[in-house]
Amino acid sequence: MEISSNIEFFNWASIKMEATLAVCAILTLLATACLPKSFNKIISVFAFVGMYVALGINFVFPIENGHLGILPQNNVLGCLIVMCAILSAQMSFYFFDKLGRTEYRNEFIALIMISAASLIIFGRSSNLMLAFVALECATICLYILACFNKDSSASLEASTKYLIVGGVSGATLLLGIAFIYGASRISGIDFLYFDNFSEGLLNKFFLVGFILILAGIFFKIAVFPFQFWAPDVYQGSPTPVSAFFAVASKIAGVVFLARICIWFKFDSVELLGAKEHILTAISAVAIITILIGNLGGITQQKTKRLMAFSGISNAGYLLVLIASLLAQPKILDSFGPVMFFYLGAYMFANYALFFAINQFADADDSLQSLQDYRGLMRKRPTVASGMIVSLASLAGIPPTAGFFGKVLILILAWWAQLYWLIAVMILGSAISIYYYFGWIRAMLEKSEGSEASFEPTPSSVQTIVLLSIAVIVLSVVVLPILGV
Repeated sequence: MEISSNIEFFNWASIKMEATLAVCAILTLLATACLPKSFNKIISVFAFVGMYVALGINFVFPIENGHLGILPQNNVLGCLIVMCAILSAQMSFYFFDKLGRTEYRNEFIALIMISAASLIIFGRSSNLMLAFVALECATICLYILACFNKDSSASLEASTKYLIVGGVSGATLLLGIAFIYGASRISGIDFLYFDNFSEGLLNKFFLVGFILILAGIFFKIAVFPFQFWAPDVYQGSPTPVSAFFAVASKIAGVVFLARICIWFKFDSVELLGAKEHILTAISAVAIITILIGNLGGITQQKTKRLMAFSGISNAGYLLVLIASLLAQPKILDSFGPVMFFYLGAYMFANYALFFAINQFADADDSLQSLQDYRGLMRKRPTVASGMIVSLASLAGIPPTAGFFGKVLILILAWWAQLYWLIAVMILGSAISIYYYFGWIRAMLEKSEGSEASFEPTPSSVQTIVLLSIAVIVLSVVVLPILGV
């Protein structure tokens, strides 16, 4: 009877988007296994239709803040991650054509869909155990996706490294959840409202658990001191998977971390006076992450490693935003819109660049360098222009969405009086201009690139152009809504 009442209590409508993705992914796998290979293209179309239906459900039947919801922008989270899945799946068509193994494409797309559904549940979950299970489900799919190019030693190495890192981060997160549950008997994110702690061992267990949960999330979003895996994994993984790592995983991890911080009610939960210590720790992590990401990016010549360090630095900028919320809870109403605006700008710019990286004829692009793009503006001006706009957005050059996103974060940090973070963020953005513009400089050179053949498909060119336009349009459309 109790189980039945719990099932009735659960708001099944709140996971309709994730359920659509999961069901379509399972049907895609079954159809691929049972039907002749001549049906593969039809099955691929079905998978894409399923993803677009899930995206449409998100708009037509928006999520009400119910069983899983806290942030009113939960619909934006689902929209961003489903768009990541669609873009990575689209990118996989050219990747498998280069690889010469188109028969595996549907399994690849199905794993992307399952991973996307799991990441959405992780980002929205109010229950720590549900969040852990969802995250591990997504991670298992990513283990497989990272080594899809089995002929590449770099791909196998990336998968092995991510397997080790994923195991450590998952164990750390689970241990933190165990400590939290042992101290409070609460498994939800609302554990931070539990204010009946003793000043002794129980409270210390709670604090240790909270720190371990933060460490587990820091692993996933690749911030200091757990950023070491990102360059190697991004470089070795197939480009569609690298893009999904760089964007979808980071979006889900940052949103989940933000949800924990939103629940932080320091007035009722002192956590052994940990308010200042946790704020100081996150601020320090943000500063070091920004510096490591940008200083590391200066020395990079390999495009995918450069994108990894770019992702590290952007994670640091988002930590500045989260630290601002901890320092000044009054910015909560602005926090969600600013965070999702920045994540949207980050997604569009990154996918435009990863689409370009994916257009070289060599299936193993782990060794692709900036020199391969020399003279691209002369040979492919449309693609080069789209890439320049995207790089300008990541560097924070006006009038791109990346510029306005950074300005909004700086404004909130100013309200929170985090002046050191403001200075470091401005310094990091200035440093990033050097290596982003190094890529642009290579494209503007008159000399030819290396022997690597750049062969963009018409659909990829159109996607790069649309994503780069979105980087500009996002500012025009969204900023008035935010009242900026």
